[in-house]
Amino acid sequence: MDRRIDAYSHAAGIRYTRYADDLTLSGGPELARRRQSLLNAVETIVFQEGFRLNPAKTRMRQRHQRQVVTGIVVNDHPNLARPEFDRLKAILHDCLLHGPTAANRQHHNDFRAHLLGRISWVAALNPARGARLRATFDAVSWEQ
Repeated sequence: MDRRIDAYSHAAGIRYTRYADDLTLSGGPELARRRQSLLNAVETIVFQEGFRLNPAKTRMRQRHQRQVVTGIVVNDHPNLARPEFDRLKAILHDCLLHGPTAANRQHHNDFRAHLLGRISWVAALNPARGARLRATFDAVSWEQ
């Protein structure tokens, strides 16, 4: 299936990528002009290979719209969606003000490691944002 979609996309001047079950077609104005015919062709290939597209997860986004793939905003460069960043920043701020125990509302067994993992993920996408979160994390008193 991947080879067929990739060959079709390449012939149309479009880039095809896949992560797990998320298929992504990327391109310029040609993709926008031919979006429905390209979607129909990909849907046919997927069906012929024994799968089906999930209409609820099928989206077409243009350059001016937020383009999200596997939870990552990919418009100009990989980035975390602003609401997700703001939630993590708020949790860290809560840790500073009230301590990690009070801020651990989801009752993670190792809240410190959980936050470090999330901060590392942000830093991999956007080093500057990750550094700001890490500075707040480092200011938290973890000895309680």
